[in-house]
Amino acid sequence: MNIIKLLPVTRLSLMLLAFNQVHANQLYEAPVKENQFSASISAGSLMTDNAEKTLLDPIEERQDIYGLGLVADYSNWLVDADVDYQLHAQKFSEQSQADEEYADGSSILVFGKEADPLALELEHSRRMLLRSPEEVTLLENQQEREMISARPIIRKRLSGADRIFLQGQASKVRFIEADGSQDSKRNGATFGWAHVTSKTSAMMLSSQQMDVSFDQQPDADYRMVNTALSYQVQLRKLDYSLQVGYNEISPETGEKQSAPSYSISLGYASGYHLFTASADRQITDSSFGNGNLGNENPIPGSDGLSQNLGKIDRRNVALDFSTDVICDRCTFSVGASLVDDEYLERDEQARNNYVRSAFVYSLSSAAKLTLRVDQSKYDQDVNQVNREYTTDYLSLEYAYRFNNGFDIRLFSRKEERDGEGEINNYQENIYGTELEYVF
Repeated sequence: MNIIKLLPVTRLSLMLLAFNQVHANQLYEAPVKENQFSASISAGSLMTDNAEKTLLDPIEERQDIYGLGLVADYSNWLVDADVDYQLHAQKFSEQSQADEEYADGSSILVFGKEADPLALELEHSRRMLLRSPEEVTLLENQQEREMISARPIIRKRLSGADRIFLQGQASKVRFIEADGSQDSKRNGATFGWAHVTSKTSAMMLSSQQMDVSFDQQPDADYRMVNTALSYQVQLRKLDYSLQVGYNEISPETGEKQSAPSYSISLGYASGYHLFTASADRQITDSSFGNGNLGNENPIPGSDGLSQNLGKIDRRNVALDFSTDVICDRCTFSVGASLVDDEYLERDEQARNNYVRSAFVYSLSSAAKLTLRVDQSKYDQDVNQVNREYTTDYLSLEYAYRFNNGFDIRLFSRKEERDGEGEINNYQENIYGTELEYVF
């Protein structure tokens, strides 16, 4: 079977990331960035009419959620740091679930600037995922995935327009409070040549090798090799990138697999409109998934997790549009995405279609009203019990920011899940409030 390896275009691939690090200062004038720090503390309470998200015998319950937040964006002559974490503690008044504490967020610390010959990137992230795609989104059905990476970089300027670089990578994937069967390590290196073609464009040729190993299942280990040519253009209103290449995967057991690769992204911004589009195909696995990228969707997903560890041939397509032209005080956005997974070691496929929309109306400089409508459709052909289901999500929120650092939110939402069978189907209505202090 032919396979393609590319990281999602919406964040660009590892090769394009290295390309941006090498050439950001040469291509575009870097804006002066102010250092920003903020911390927050919050307390909220919600009422639900179906705490266990079940079709039979629903339980009404009050759930209290306490939070701590930290956001930092800092830069000096040596270090760049970007930190964004949220810590939560959730309590259940009727003990429908056990009380739980969890974290969500990421941080990256970069020693060395783009013009320096040596640099080091340290990255950490934690995200909440469903344990299995057919599960309902109860907190007890979710788990934290933690990733830690270190990437040393060596760069050499050949001319005013050319550089070469060598980037190493050592990463660890760990599932908190799990049996360790999905934990993995990644070790590898990327070598590349980057060339500035004009004031608004650049290209890069790179080759990457990555060894992937699994802590408890060494038979699933594999080596991944990628060679790619990347081209990127950034104009005043339009930017786009294209990457084409060739990939080869050598599993610990089984035959080698290879195929061409591609990745395309497009962005357009005018005075009132913003449009983005991307399409790519990648090889990942049920441990790494999308690399703990942030998820703006309110409906949690499993990101490829399966009971059987294995590699995934993943296709991604995404379209997003937002506009301020409707009225002076409002913003409307709509988007759609498709994630199509094919598990390479077994006859299993999964597809997730996601449609989202939001309307934000500013009542004043301090108050806004937000209406969201989202729908997720999931289809996993190997699961005969709950093969296909649709989750609808409707929410309305009022937010007000006081001058003394306090924010208050009043919200209500409705969730409805409908599948082929009655298992895991439910309806739930929620309303609540949250008070937050930012300092």
